[in-house]
Amino acid sequence: MIKKLFFTFVVLFSACSVAESSTQIYGEYANGCIDGAVELKAGRNYQLQIWGKNRHYGHPELVDFILDLVKDAKKHNLPDLLIGDMSGPVGGAFAKSSHGSHQSGLDVDISFDFATPKKTQYELTHPDDIYIVDTKNRPTSYFNQDRATLIYLAAIDPRVERIFVAPGIKKRMCQLYLDKDMDLTWLSKVRPWFGHRGHMHVRLGCPKDSPYCVKQKPNPVLEDYGCGYEVDSWIDPSIVPKSSKPKKPQVKPKKVIPKQCKILFNKKKS
Repeated sequence: MIKKLFFTFVVLFSACSVAESSTQIYGEYANGCIDGAVELKAGRNYQLQIWGKNRHYGHPELVDFILDLVKDAKKHNLPDLLIGDMSGPVGGAFAKSSHGSHQSGLDVDISFDFATPKKTQYELTHPDDIYIVDTKNRPTSYFNQDRATLIYLAAIDPRVERIFVAPGIKKRMCQLYLDKDMDLTWLSKVRPWFGHRGHMHVRLGCPKDSPYCVKQKPNPVLEDYGCGYEVDSWIDPSIVPKSSKPKKPQVKPKKVIPKQCKILFNKKKS
């Protein structure tokens, strides 16, 4: 009898574990895939930009994050949001795209344009970027409080690990928030990166139930939240001290696609 009860418990426990982990991520953000991705459908207070076919899939946590951000934006009286690229149905690299990541269902681009007034189908399928800094990292007239608030709302979400923006955007966020009496640890998540003048690239951390998801290195712990030398060195590389030692040419290791991803990609083709 005891053995029978124990066996029943094991079966039920295993079934629950499988149900909780029905979506799995394999590999890295820039070299991975996702099994069991969820599609984000168009909804209230946001619209989907169509940069390519089947680009609005992600881990359920990513979909939940986006929908929560939409609600928070509405509470703060922001215009409706425009959601850009997420991942493909099984992740992997997008065809004909400059994206290096977006492969594991944990990345989403959120436009600095808004969906108020509502976009036409043509505008959604022919997206036009709104740049909030120029090519010299100077704020444009589009950099207003609504867009700063949008970045802030995304960054304070505990599920978010990084937000990639142009260096000038990070610098302006520092100017807007450093003197405020508030917890500023979220500001460390806002990371300067190439491009990203017309959208923010939000990245979630690996979900607890995806043991094969490869984590990134933690954000650097900086007392100034990255608002000093780090961001300044992106804007003006001449301030970076030059090393007297000649650099050895580094050969990047060839990416090896996780075996689980190969299986998923082959299934998709068949």
